[in-house]
Amino acid sequence: MKIVVFGVLAILLISLNVQSGFAHNPDFEVTTAEDILKFCEFFYEEYQLLGSYDLTVQHPQFPNIRECVILYNHVAWNSTHEARDIVLISEIEKYLGDSSYIKERHIVHPDKFPEWIKKDAQLWIKNEKQDADFAYGIRTMLDAGILKLDTIKRNCSDGEVCLKEGDFIKYSHFDKFGNVITIKHSVKEINNGGIIMNIEKISSEGIIKEELVLDKNGKIKTDECCEFYEFVLPVPINLGDNISDNVKIIGETTYTFENHIIKSWLASDTTGQNTKIIDKKTGLVLYQERHDTKVLSVGDETKITDSSFFEAKYDLNSHQVRIPEWLKTTTMWLLDERISESEYLKALENLISRNILRV
Repeated sequence: MKIVVFGVLAILLISLNVQSGFAHNPDFEVTTAEDILKFCEFFYEEYQLLGSYDLTVQHPQFPNIRECVILYNHVAWNSTHEARDIVLISEIEKYLGDSSYIKERHIVHPDKFPEWIKKDAQLWIKNEKQDADFAYGIRTMLDAGILKLDTIKRNCSDGEVCLKEGDFIKYSHFDKFGNVITIKHSVKEINNGGIIMNIEKISSEGIIKEELVLDKNGKIKTDECCEFYEFVLPVPINLGDNISDNVKIIGETTYTFENHIIKSWLASDTTGQNTKIIDKKTGLVLYQERHDTKVLSVGDETKITDSSFFEAKYDLNSHQVRIPEWLKTTTMWLLDERISESEYLKALENLISRNILRV
């Protein structure tokens, strides 16, 4: 727990008083370190169920709610010792800094390189800050718009699924009983053995983690014949193509996702009850609905909620920080004024977009 993290946590003193339409909100003001602890305790059970990313999605009026994760990971968080609260409050107060530091850190301008990141960089180069702490400062610049990532250019090969290492897709799945499951698929590795996918499913019953291996054509490597991965289809896809035994491409449509208007294919079976909307360019399934019978009006529905397919973006739910050691040399050049601030920012943007730097 370092200044770079708890400095960001300090903005809770300002942002947590915003009113919201969500029902599950704290009914108290956050103006002190004690209030920050109380606020994080309020959301802890929800965090355990959803994880940090989905928690922020559910409560966008609290943009720094994910900073509570730092407290959740503190050795004293689950302690039953009578001094537990004193220890956690002490940590908050220790790293909040004075009002001038908080102001410097959080009144940020997208067109201005922040001086505080240079202070953090000096400590990081001297090994007085861990990689995770310096990474959090970089992530803060991403959130503030100081760092801007370039659009990913995908090279999709004919007859293959358009996946690359680092890709992730998240869906919300609603079953016919009204239950909600969050599904996340991540490409862990691509090698001669195939495409290794990590699958995570979160529901009211808990978290299930699985691993799936595909070949480049999207076929799942199992003992059973001809089972294909359902969320990314091989490209190109054309009108009239069969994408399963009874579902085929019947027309064109568009789908709006994160302000992107995506040119898509509409696929359906003969009943019109089982449908898919598929990104024309990548074969990514954006939406699907399935019904058990022709007369059943309520079925399963799956909607995409997040993905790395359309723009370079970091995964807020991932805590797998990766900073190459040689970046310290580049950072020293910045501090010694051997490269400009704009050159340094472009280098960071390039490394993040290429998944070499993970924050």
